[in-house]
Amino acid sequence: MKSSQEILGLPILSIEEGKQIGSVRYLVLNPQWGNVEFLLVEDEKWYLGPKIMRFEAVQGIGETALTILNQSSLSTVAECAGAMETLEKNLCLPGTKVLSNKGRFIGSVSEYYVNEQNGEITGCELIPVGGEKPAGIIPRNLILTYGSEFLVVEDGAGDKVVMELPEEKEAKTAAQEDNSSSSSARQTPKETKTAAPDNKPATGAAGQSPKTNEQPVEALKHFEEQQKQYILGKKVTMRIVGDNGEVVAEEGETVTEEIIKRARATGKYIQLTLNTRD
Repeated sequence: MKSSQEILGLPILSIEEGKQIGSVRYLVLNPQWGNVEFLLVEDEKWYLGPKIMRFEAVQGIGETALTILNQSSLSTVAECAGAMETLEKNLCLPGTKVLSNKGRFIGSVSEYYVNEQNGEITGCELIPVGGEKPAGIIPRNLILTYGSEFLVVEDGAGDKVVMELPEEKEAKTAAQEDNSSSSSARQTPKETKTAAPDNKPATGAAGQSPKTNEQPVEALKHFEEQQKQYILGKKVTMRIVGDNGEVVAEEGETVTEEIIKRARATGKYIQLTLNTRD
């Protein structure tokens, strides 16, 4: 089992291609199933927007890297069925208040733990009311609801915290079984290869991205801001026209926020991004 902080920032390595294809930016949690459903990924083409992958695509999680079979496991958020719906639920456990089903506030979550085999949240670390350090871990079986504002637990859960969680099971969660069967006939489109820019986002040691406890929606906004800053002030290298005939940008124009807004509105943002120069 891994804590969320042990997974965030890990390089993602492709087994078949033998190379790093990105790093783990965010764990996207499904509150209904109580599991990590998706991983939000920052790759070398970050300027085209964030990529996402299902947890079931993970082959292994080690101390220094996370492995997947190949790059086809990654897709854009828009191409991945159910991803936006889960992202919009905006579940972020660290900092969430812990409430008993009898209405008693017992503390807040400082960390959570994930089953490496199936993505289940196995427990949440509790900092009790008035405390500064974790008192222990609330096991999964005592957690009733994963809410955006409160983690609801059984009454008395604060007195039943444990210092260690039991060994993981290798069986898939019901959510994963459902996702697997519904996505088995669906192939994720591969990205078109483009030259990556030299100015990549800052990374930590050993190629790891900085760890973050951002809300999922905030993480998406972070990517959008990176995209915008990458092309602002650059020169457009070709005339870009929307499908409705609207001119998004003329060749030689300098990219402004207004041009970016038009490109997004007409679905020509990626075309704009790929056809700019310093």
